[in-house]
Amino acid sequence: ASASKGPTMQLYRDGAIQGLGVEAIPGLGRPGNLDGTLVGDVGFDPLGFTEKYDIKWLREAEIKHGRVAMLAATGMIVQDLYVFPGFADEFGGAAMLKLHEKAVLQGSMQQLLVWLGLIEIISGVPAIIQTLNGSDRQPGDFGFDPLNCSQNPDTLARRQLTELKNGRL
Repeated sequence: ASASKGPTMQLYRDGAIQGLGVEAIPGLGRPGNLDGTLVGDVGFDPLGFTEKYDIKWLREAEIKHGRVAMLAATGMIVQDLYVFPGFADEFGGAAMLKLHEKAVLQGSMQQLLVWLGLIEIISGVPAIIQTLNGSDRQPGDFGFDPLNCSQNPDTLARRQLTELKNGRL
């Protein structure tokens, strides 16, 4: 498969281009399944997961875990800067580490597990099945595009790369 249609991975504006010409780990070579067609592909797969699993499945998981991590990091900051109405009544002035323990004991974390699990079953499982059955759905694309980034392919590729790189932090 030709990798010429995949977007390049820029570090920042005029940064060094990464991609097909780069060996992520010198001496190991580039894995065969990482052909540069996915956004953010730098050929890093030292354990050979791309040889064992579908690359779209792996990318879907990477995007999903990156999104959850970014939301969690934002939540850690926001909960220390702003007190939501009713929060102090339920949890007192608990900071980040103490708050988790109180939420587990009170049952709030179990509710999160149930509701987020249902959302995953309703939306995530059908999306993965559709992707693995050969549809043209891109990993992480749920059709939610309020800024209309998908209208311009360059803007879309840049936003996808930004999301991927921030999720990898």
